[in-house]
Amino acid sequence: MILDILAVAEPPVVEPQTRMFIGGLIVILVYSGIITLIIIGLIRLVRFLGSAGKEMKLTRMELGKLAEEVHLLRQELEGGKNSNSSPQTE
Repeated sequence: MILDILAVAEPPVVEPQTRMFIGGLIVILVYSGIITLIIIGLIRLVRFLGSAGKEMKLTRMELGKLAEEVHLLRQELEGGKNSNSSPQTE
Protein backbone atom coordinates (compact mmCIF):
# COMPACT_ATOMS: atom_id res chain seq x y z
CA MET A 1 0.00 0.00 0.00
CA ILE A 2 2.80 2.42 0.83
CA LEU A 3 4.47 1.61 -2.46
CA ASP A 4 1.26 2.48 -4.28
CA ILE A 5 1.13 5.88 -2.53
CA LEU A 6 4.78 6.57 -3.33
CA ALA A 7 4.27 5.53 -6.94
CA VAL A 8 1.46 8.05 -7.32
CA ALA A 9 3.41 10.79 -5.48
CA GLU A 10 6.47 10.65 -7.73
CA PRO A 11 6.88 13.69 -10.00
CA PRO A 12 6.38 13.08 -13.68
CA VAL A 13 9.54 12.58 -15.68
CA VAL A 14 10.27 15.44 -18.09
CA GLU A 15 11.95 14.35 -21.25
CA PRO A 16 15.28 15.98 -22.18
CA GLN A 17 13.84 17.40 -25.40
CA THR A 18 11.15 19.23 -23.45
CA ARG A 19 13.75 20.61 -21.02
CA MET A 20 15.87 21.87 -23.89
CA PHE A 21 12.85 23.48 -25.54
CA ILE A 22 11.88 25.28 -22.32
CA GLY A 23 15.51 26.31 -21.73
CA GLY A 24 15.79 27.65 -25.27
CA LEU A 25 12.50 29.50 -24.88
CA ILE A 26 13.74 31.15 -21.67
CA VAL A 27 17.00 32.19 -23.35
CA ILE A 28 15.09 33.71 -26.27
CA LEU A 29 12.79 35.62 -23.88
CA VAL A 30 15.77 36.97 -21.90
CA TYR A 31 17.59 38.09 -25.05
CA SER A 32 14.47 39.70 -26.49
CA GLY A 33 13.95 41.56 -23.19
CA ILE A 34 17.53 42.85 -23.26
CA ILE A 35 17.21 43.95 -26.89
CA THR A 36 13.92 45.69 -26.08
CA LEU A 37 15.55 47.60 -23.21
CA ILE A 38 18.42 48.65 -25.48
CA ILE A 39 16.03 49.90 -28.17
CA ILE A 40 13.96 51.84 -25.60
CA GLY A 41 17.15 53.37 -24.20
CA LEU A 42 18.31 54.43 -27.66
CA ILE A 43 14.94 56.02 -28.43
CA ARG A 44 15.04 57.98 -25.16
CA LEU A 45 18.63 59.07 -25.83
CA VAL A 46 17.74 60.34 -29.30
CA ARG A 47 14.76 62.26 -27.91
CA PHE A 48 16.92 63.75 -25.16
CA LEU A 49 19.65 64.81 -27.57
CA GLY A 50 17.03 66.26 -29.91
CA SER A 51 15.59 68.46 -27.18
CA ALA A 52 18.97 69.43 -25.71
CA GLY A 53 19.29 72.52 -27.94
CA LYS A 54 15.83 73.71 -26.98
CA GLU A 55 16.53 73.15 -23.29
CA MET A 56 19.83 75.00 -23.54
CA LYS A 57 18.09 77.95 -25.18
CA LEU A 58 15.46 78.05 -22.41
CA THR A 59 18.19 77.84 -19.77
CA ARG A 60 20.05 80.76 -21.35
CA MET A 61 16.86 82.83 -21.39
CA GLU A 62 16.23 82.10 -17.71
CA LEU A 63 19.85 82.91 -16.87
CA GLY A 64 19.57 86.20 -18.79
CA LYS A 65 16.43 87.14 -16.87
CA LEU A 66 18.15 86.31 -13.60
CA ALA A 67 21.22 88.37 -14.55
CA GLU A 68 19.00 91.32 -15.42
CA GLU A 69 17.20 91.08 -12.08
CA VAL A 70 20.54 90.96 -10.22
CA HIS A 71 21.73 94.00 -12.18
CA LEU A 72 18.57 95.95 -11.30
CA LEU A 73 18.88 94.98 -7.64
CA ARG A 74 22.50 96.15 -7.56
CA GLN A 75 21.52 99.47 -9.10
CA GLU A 76 18.73 99.82 -6.57
CA LEU A 77 21.05 99.03 -3.68
CA GLU A 78 23.74 101.39 -4.96
CA GLY A 79 21.10 104.12 -5.39
CA GLY A 80 19.94 103.53 -1.82
CA LYS A 81 23.50 103.74 -0.47
CA ASN A 82 24.20 106.94 -2.36
CA SER A 83 21.00 108.60 -1.12
CA ASN A 84 21.65 107.38 2.45
CA SER A 85 25.28 108.48 2.47
CA SER A 86 24.56 111.95 0.99
CA PRO A 87 22.53 113.30 3.94
CA GLN A 88 25.13 112.02 6.41
CA THR A 89 27.95 114.00 4.75
CA GLU A 90 25.96 117.23 4.66
